[in-house]
Amino acid sequence: MAENDGRSTQPVIVAARDEWLRDAGGREYIDVSMGYGSVWLGHNHPAVTRALVSQLERYAAPGYLPTGTLEAAEAALRQFIPDTHYLGGIYSTGMEAMETALRAACVHTGRTAIAGFSDSTHGRSFVTAAIGGESSTGGFEFVHRLPSFAAARPNELTVGLRQLAQRAALAAIVVEPIQMTGGGYEIPEAVCTALFGLAREYAIPVLFDETLTGLYRCGRQFFFEGTGGVPDLLVIGKGMGNGFPCAAVVLRKGFTWDRKKVRPGSTFWNHPLACVAVTTTLQELRRLRPMDKVREIEAVITAVLGRLELRGRGAMWCLRVPDSARQADFAQRILHAGVIVSYYEGYIRLLPPLTIGLDVLAQACDTIRKSYADTFG
Repeated sequence: MAENDGRSTQPVIVAARDEWLRDAGGREYIDVSMGYGSVWLGHNHPAVTRALVSQLERYAAPGYLPTGTLEAAEAALRQFIPDTHYLGGIYSTGMEAMETALRAACVHTGRTAIAGFSDSTHGRSFVTAAIGGESSTGGFEFVHRLPSFAAARPNELTVGLRQLAQRAALAAIVVEPIQMTGGGYEIPEAVCTALFGLAREYAIPVLFDETLTGLYRCGRQFFFEGTGGVPDLLVIGKGMGNGFPCAAVVLRKGFTWDRKKVRPGSTFWNHPLACVAVTTTLQELRRLRPMDKVREIEAVITAVLGRLELRGRGAMWCLRVPDSARQADFAQRILHAGVIVSYYEGYIRLLPPLTIGLDVLAQACDTIRKSYADTFG
């Protein structure tokens, strides 16, 4: 067992399959954290594992010479992204993809100011963290932050957006449509409509960070598909490689992607292992009737936990903890009962895989419900 800040012990995980983890002592746990949502098709998915092993045996180094893996990944992604858009590249993290997308927006517009919403999470670099209000530096003059979806009424956010568009030469407005580190609040429909309208009026690119909401996690293929607008830039990540670190930048056709100006490349850009993980994951995802299964997952979670303060949709949910001081104890109680969750500043997060058995999910949710009652009364 490994120490966890001196207060408790955590299991040492030695094996995983589907929605299950096994520790060094042989005990199994239901995993509804799933690598913070990155393992979308379950642990050790056989097709993804075979593809990675096969590529690893052939060629697994970064480089600029073609291997055919990027072309295959691009073809797989074309089945998901709008016909009006194209793939810019595959990156090692969502943060790196976000930074690259922001550079593309600045080059395309000739502007440097960026707007975002508080309580969003776009990465841990200085700039990506500052957009959501997490920068340890106190922020940057070129980053403008609007209130969170929870902190302001829709009309206040709409007015704030217009005022900001009028006074700042924005290169991009960045949106995480469901703020999973902000309590599961989602962008209000009226704000989304106003945002796309202002973007057209002031020629401001819209960047949707669908790192977590994309690829059916929120029910739709992408969240933006229900908004009536289409973003100029899209960042996809998390489950795209079923746990293998990768993310992608997708751009509207005609959007600037000049390699000398945008400088989109990096050492691990379009890495062959990431590309085969993407190709195989997306091919498998297509076969799993994802919209129907996500609807079933949502029904189970809301049926068991819906009486508590629960926010989210599809297969991504935040359960509010009534006493933040007892949050770690709550999570530890759930763990001891055999369920793995993640938690963040007053919320337990549920991110089950698409492949989870509905009876297993119900069991996990019931464990969480009972642990909630035992912890908070």
